[in-house]
Amino acid sequence: MTARHVVFLLADGGMEQLLKGFFERDKPHLRLGCGPFTHQVLVAPTKDPGVYQTARELLRPFELTETHAVVMLDAQWEGSPGASAIREHILAQLDGVWEQHEVLVLDPELEVWFWRDVPELGHALNIPEQRGGRTVRELLPAVGSASWPTGQAKPTDPKAALEFLRRDRKVRADRSNAVFRRAGALSAKGCTDPAYRLLSKTLKTWFPPEYGT
Repeated sequence: MTARHVVFLLADGGMEQLLKGFFERDKPHLRLGCGPFTHQVLVAPTKDPGVYQTARELLRPFELTETHAVVMLDAQWEGSPGASAIREHILAQLDGVWEQHEVLVLDPELEVWFWRDVPELGHALNIPEQRGGRTVRELLPAVGSASWPTGQAKPTDPKAALEFLRRDRKVRADRSNAVFRRAGALSAKGCTDPAYRLLSKTLKTWFPPEYGT
């Protein structure tokens, strides 16, 4: 049993790439404000619905050797009961089985963690330099679901905004999951997404900053 090891159960490869980008940076625990810890990632072959229904079964191989588990999935998928119901359902599966566990529901989907108002976002999208120095916000439409209004932390529909930049022949944003890995490496300072804040709060509780001293 490893006291400071976390098993992450993820619903898809995009989430895996996001965490890889985050944890590849030097001393990632400092970005979260917690003490050091190690981790491993398990990507569910059954996607979001499978994680919702069988999180405990997917994590069962680790029950006797590990104490900390984080489950991560989207809120929006066909047949979804909604973010709150998803979290409560999975927590009920893990209660009494895992000593420490948490469920992060990305509402509506993974893309909500991708967007942040930093200049380096264009690099994460791998947008060609010839875009003339315009910000990613300026490359999106002025109105509609893919727009990113001034003063708003994220586009109106995060997934629609990413798909717009990928489809636009002038922008030609990267279509691969590598965008999530590069985005994971960007600064998360000031991130207001509830799931990210819950992750940070949870890890601070499990591994307080003084844990590493």
